[in-house]
Amino acid sequence: MTFDDFAAHLGVSTRGVTKWESQPDAELAMRTQQLLDVALKRADGDALARFAQFLQEPAQPAPEPPAEVSAAPVLPPRTVAPRRVTPDLLQFLRRSLRDHYTADNLLGPRALLPAITAHADTIEQMARETSGQPLDDLLRVGAGYAEFAGWLHQDAGDAEGATAWYRRALEWAEAGQDDRMAGFVLTRRAVQAISARNGAHAARLASAAQRDRGPETLRIRAIAAQTEALGYAVHGDGGEADRALDLAETLLDDGGAGTPLEGDPSDGRYCDLRLYLSISRAKCHLELGRASAAVSAFTTVLNTLPPDYHRDRGQYLSRLAQAYVLAGSPEEACACAEESFAIAVTTGSSRTLNDLRNLLGQLRPWASFPAVAKLRDLLTTVP
Repeated sequence: MTFDDFAAHLGVSTRGVTKWESQPDAELAMRTQQLLDVALKRADGDALARFAQFLQEPAQPAPEPPAEVSAAPVLPPRTVAPRRVTPDLLQFLRRSLRDHYTADNLLGPRALLPAITAHADTIEQMARETSGQPLDDLLRVGAGYAEFAGWLHQDAGDAEGATAWYRRALEWAEAGQDDRMAGFVLTRRAVQAISARNGAHAARLASAAQRDRGPETLRIRAIAAQTEALGYAVHGDGGEADRALDLAETLLDDGGAGTPLEGDPSDGRYCDLRLYLSISRAKCHLELGRASAAVSAFTTVLNTLPPDYHRDRGQYLSRLAQAYVLAGSPEEACACAEESFAIAVTTGSSRTLNDLRNLLGQLRPWASFPAVAKLRDLLTTVP
């Protein structure tokens, strides 16, 4: 797929625009980002995947520019397989990643995975031909793509794929001397351990993510402390869970809740961190069997969650359903579960669907209730 093919697929005219291979890097980044914005707004996963595949192809010699743009500056023909790492290219990759963060909560992993993994593979190819400071910068950007690929695999229910990408992300972050990303990836690995119900290991990983005490890692440490708390809650240690939550609150008070510093890997990935702390407390209440507190906390969270967090709303609705089961209110649980199911299907969130399947087991004492039977039938409609 060429630059013009991508534009044509989206119905965007490129009349008077030079070809991809002959554009200066700054113009290339700007025009490509404009088309990427259109694809994201239209949720066009096919266009994103096909264009990402084009990004991996070797650059071709530049054709003669059309007459109407003959005065435009043209780079010399390029035939080396990996494209040159320039500040403009790095900035384009960073901005594209942030756009995909936004799209994640609206579209989920199904639409985004092909494009993100293709970008990461391209970065890996380019890294083989790069050295010095450009290599450090490229590895830092690449670690962001690899971490995001890991997260998308995790949300899609592919634990093995998520682990492989997280390991690549951690390697690139360490090689690029990015302490924030390294801590963030360890936190992601802790979340994986929580999903596997290995709370003690999750708490250790999240604690390791807090080792760097520099001001740049303050926000990451605040997030990691909340993950540590949830690990302890899964392990059944309420005292340690409450301690870690109090630590997280202190870190937020110390500045962790402020505007993220440039390059922070958590930027654009979380709601307001004060709200996120409320979510973490709600999760801990649920894990520790505090039914009434969990129902109240998740209800408050859902009433406060911004509408852009569509995929996350489905996840928290499934947790509220679990809290209602714990409180002995099966019909309320099923009502939340139905709403959660609709969001999970549209976003492709296997994680939420798995939570709902587990919820059915918890609803077994009320299996004869019509609401439970309806939920069971809904879940049989998806593989």
